[in-house]
Amino acid sequence: MSTKDFFESIDNIVQENLISNKDINEVKKDGWERFKDLGLPPNDHTRELWKYSNFSNLQNIKYSNAEYSNFDLEGNLNNLVDNTPNNIFIVNGFFDSNKSNFTEDIIAESSSTLDKLDYLKSSLGTIAKNEENELIALNSSIMLDPVFISIKNQKKENSINIFIITTHQKKEFSSSPRLFIEASKNTCSNINEIYVDLSSDELQNLTIPVLEYLIDISSEVNHRRVQLSSENSYFFNFDRILQKENSKLSSVSFSTSGQLSRYDIHSDLIGINSECSFHGLYITDKDQHQENEISTTHTVGKCSSDQMFKGILAGKSRAVFSGKVLVKKDAQKTKAFQKDLNFLLSKDAEVDTKPSLEIYADDVECSHGATAGNMDKNMLFYLQSRGIDKDEATSMLIRGFAQEIIDEFEDENITNALEEILKEKINILDIQGIM
Repeated sequence: MSTKDFFESIDNIVQENLISNKDINEVKKDGWERFKDLGLPPNDHTRELWKYSNFSNLQNIKYSNAEYSNFDLEGNLNNLVDNTPNNIFIVNGFFDSNKSNFTEDIIAESSSTLDKLDYLKSSLGTIAKNEENELIALNSSIMLDPVFISIKNQKKENSINIFIITTHQKKEFSSSPRLFIEASKNTCSNINEIYVDLSSDELQNLTIPVLEYLIDISSEVNHRRVQLSSENSYFFNFDRILQKENSKLSSVSFSTSGQLSRYDIHSDLIGINSECSFHGLYITDKDQHQENEISTTHTVGKCSSDQMFKGILAGKSRAVFSGKVLVKKDAQKTKAFQKDLNFLLSKDAEVDTKPSLEIYADDVECSHGATAGNMDKNMLFYLQSRGIDKDEATSMLIRGFAQEIIDEFEDENITNALEEILKEKINILDIQGIM
């Protein structure tokens, strides 16, 4: 296999998935032209963005077109389907309208059936832009049937589950879910992004979800993200957000890494008195590689942002945290804070952390920081001296480190599910060489 084979397989996927909607096809064509020009990372334009990423294995895989297949959503997150009246299913990049269900407060339409949300088609690609990087351009190239969602009700809080599912298939395939979500003026919503990989650990599938969020004036979004990847998958998730005046976004993420995973979320605060927070927890093991690119742009004044991510690393895994806050010249009275905390459970685990502030205004309150540490031997000894065996004491310390983020999910069903997932992961983590 070679890079040429990779391009040929992607070209076949592009040609097989043309969309009848003219506006959206223009986004696809532009994405493909840009990706053909740039190729897989890194290149001279985005080398710093992908500084720690290794795409050599990815480019040696010949991918096929994704196909829809039935699935059985079993496990800890299954109870979410019954708990929330609004469930939207994206399966291998296809919108499953038959399994999806939503109330009159929510409108969801795919690009092939646009009716009430036809006015949003011209917005696709304006928040997550093809020119930003290679993989957003690749997503645009091979997206199948983008889904548009609008939250309309101004009288009550809405809850939405967006399930983005990868099913098991016989060979490697590429899937590029694409969504545009509008939180209309004065609405309040809980939006749960749930990524579930049901494919075999033997397959090296490529999944590139791109979600564009438009949060209108005085709207509030509680964003919860859960990513459960298979061990050998390649997963690159881009959330792009545009926030208007007096809007509020509170985002919390939980992820288990695949072979190479990246969570890349960015919000542009373009309206005065808007605010956002990005908090997250991730777990890596074996030779997995997890990257978190968390960034906020303060375009106008009197806005606030907060970033805090925690990592649990075991085995020979590697993680990267790149947090960035850009405060533009007119963004006076900005408040922005960053923190990256890492728990290394193996002498061979590694984390590279780069919190950064780029400030052009002079009336701001900003800070950043990062830590990385091993198991506290004194605390471990204390717990053992109280009759708790070593394995349970170790588990308690890991869970204690993670609990702060898990509690932020607030939804009881999600927190219970994540606590169970964390407990299961702790039992199989490659912990060695630090105690």
